Amino acid sequence: MDLPTNYDALTQPQRAQARRQYAKEQGGKCAHCKCSLYGDPSQEVMAYPLDEMSFPYRFFAYPIHLHHNHMSGMTIGAVHARCNGVLQRLHGE
Repeated sequence: MDLPTNYDALTQPQRAQARRQYAKEQGGKCAHCKCSLYGDPSQEVMAYPLDEMSFPYRFFAYPIHLHHNHMSGMTIGAVHARCNGVLQRLHGE
């Protein structure tokens, strides 16, 4: 798959493929906090207050998210679910 790609045009299996490909290309590190995608986010991210109930149902059920620009639809990288929440609340991403 050529990355970046348009998130909105992808099927669920294609989004999973893009997540895996970004994770591999990023050396297993989160595009936001740079910690391992297979562990916890950085202490800074964990310390940021998030009301998990204000997110869509099951937003945090999957530990790795495919981060994308909500205006253009283009993918940015693989991030922890919590990093994705922080990016959304802090930066409107």
